[in-house]
Amino acid sequence: MSKPEHRFDLRKDGEFTWEIFDTTTGRTVVVEGKPYCDLPLDSADTLVDFMNLVSMVPDGDTLH
Repeated sequence: MSKPEHRFDLRKDGEFTWEIFDTTTGRTVVVEGKPYCDLPLDSADTLVDFMNLVSMVPDGDTLH
């Protein structure tokens, strides 16, 4: 049995910052109007794991 694909992943968006993006669209995730970008790596990593675990649904509009 194969491992399910994760909907959310991380990518670098600055010299020391990261963003969470939707792997189905390639766009930055926006939740409750807040873009999940410009995050320190430890925060972004924790958030992306949680979002994948609970199958979070982001806002329909995204930044990129």
